[in-house]
Amino acid sequence: MGKIQVMPKVMADQIAAGEVVARPASCVKELVENSLDAGATRIEVSLAEGGIACVTVTDDGEGMSPEDALLAFHRHATSKVREPRDLARIRTLGFRGEALAAIASVARVRLITRARGEESGVLVRVEGGEMHPPEPIGAPFGTTLEVRDLFFNTPARLKYLRSPQTEQARSLEVVQRESLAHPEVAFVCKTERQVLFQTPGRGDAREVWAALYGVGEARMLLEIEGAAGDCALRGYVGRPTQARSSRQHGYLFINGRPVRNPALQQAVERAYGERLMVGRYPVYALYLEMDPALIDPNVHPQKWEVRLSEERDICALVESAVRAALDSAMLTAAPRVRTSPRLGSPVPLPLPGEPERLQSAPQDSPPAARRDESSYRPARKMPLGQGAGPDVAPKEAWASALAVRESRESAGAPEGGAEIEPKADDADGARDAPQERPADWQLRPIGQALRMYILAEDGNDLYIIDQHAAHERVLYEDLLDAWQRGNVQPMPLLTPLELSLAPSAFEEVMARRDELLALGFEIDPFGAHTAVVRTIPDSWQGLDYAALLRDALDDVASMGPKATARDIMHRLATRACKAAIKAHDTLTLPEMEALCRRLTRARDPYHCPHGRPVFVRMSERDLAKSFRRIV
Repeated sequence: MGKIQVMPKVMADQIAAGEVVARPASCVKELVENSLDAGATRIEVSLAEGGIACVTVTDDGEGMSPEDALLAFHRHATSKVREPRDLARIRTLGFRGEALAAIASVARVRLITRARGEESGVLVRVEGGEMHPPEPIGAPFGTTLEVRDLFFNTPARLKYLRSPQTEQARSLEVVQRESLAHPEVAFVCKTERQVLFQTPGRGDAREVWAALYGVGEARMLLEIEGAAGDCALRGYVGRPTQARSSRQHGYLFINGRPVRNPALQQAVERAYGERLMVGRYPVYALYLEMDPALIDPNVHPQKWEVRLSEERDICALVESAVRAALDSAMLTAAPRVRTSPRLGSPVPLPLPGEPERLQSAPQDSPPAARRDESSYRPARKMPLGQGAGPDVAPKEAWASALAVRESRESAGAPEGGAEIEPKADDADGARDAPQERPADWQLRPIGQALRMYILAEDGNDLYIIDQHAAHERVLYEDLLDAWQRGNVQPMPLLTPLELSLAPSAFEEVMARRDELLALGFEIDPFGAHTAVVRTIPDSWQGLDYAALLRDALDDVASMGPKATARDIMHRLATRACKAAIKAHDTLTLPEMEALCRRLTRARDPYHCPHGRPVFVRMSERDLAKSFRRIV
């Protein structure tokens, strides 16, 4: 007798069930999808002991005849595909005909169903793959499926289930996801003791979101829509302040099917860009409708992932639609800076290291406004990197970096005399262009609180500005603008800087030498895995470039070969903005006014490059209510 034998049917079914049924939540997903395919308008899910003891799904769909109720438990028996070409245009959630067979092979299942027009229903019982004769039973129209004692005949898999609380949470996630995918269907999820979750089923996804996360969160969502070719997009995205610490609150639905697609997920995150803090992820519910021929849902055993034939175009659609919603609805006008009449004439007040501004001040301005640069004496020193020359005070360093953009803007043009324009090949030039802001909104700094925050007012509202976040924003944009406009002057180092890199990082950096040279970094190999840096961009003058370079080159190496020159610019600028002024640095009033003035010219004065808010605004009414001046 040969070694190879055909497995018994029961054993084969139990092994195959592992692809479909991993936990009670898997049963919930498959049964709910069957109910949706049956045209249900109300679906009720009941869980006992987190679903381990029992999962019951009841719907008001079309039901089944006695013959179909028996065939439904056979493997690969389905009503959703008839011939091979149907697999190329799947519009249903289920189609492979294996869910009920897989579940029934590892549990005790009771099916009660009654089709429209039938006088009575039918009861079918299956235990561990063994089917009992069907029985007539009185039942309402629709179907009820009860799955008891999951994995009762496969104890090795039963012991790997988590606690009832954890399994219940997983099942609830499935119901929530399906309810967002189909807001036109009313869902109820309950246990023996309480209702965990329910939706009205009126077709409004925002109502479902309110049931998930609260009415306040739902009201803050931004609506998006767009279309490209055969694909239509609609949905909701959260504001940056609604971001969460994990990606599980981002929902993507294609033709009503909840899916995971890393490329589309990254497109959403790229649209948020620097509006999000590091380690925070957006919340969203996006609905894509497209030709089923462009989708292959049969690439994952549990149908979580899909393959898209025009993925790049769809990603571009999602990214542009999300960015447009954020740009148009999230940001409001930025304040402008003015000097209080009590401080004298409204003149531009310089930071240390801004002699061109100092010289342009009117001669009739008060002495305080014409403060001599030499009067500033820092309290401490900031060590610079190897070969950086003499120590530079921290405020002198950030003032020097902050003055780069303003000095160039005051000149009106680059050294060649031509008008500064974005590069023609900059695909994001229009998006990054400064937006017009109302000229009647003016802001006056009035002091510093706790050596961390700048206090300012505009006659109606009080602004509390995070000085570190504000300077991070302006320094980030100064560096990025210099690179984008080709206005970079390499600055030779008195002593070239040697950096030892990991072998893989060294190869990646050397492969990008030309791109780094265009950004002002001349880097040559020096030994096996050592790079020598000979120049840095002049906008890095005054920064601790030795420490910045080591981390920046590691970042560049980790970006991979698909990273563009723009990606590298953003990463390097994000690194450099770490040199911004810190909390507990004391600022004078002229320095605060200069920083606020520069902040108002930023493209996004509301968030630092890492997504944190730059300022908090309190209205006059809020203050009056706090002091009980009004009720």
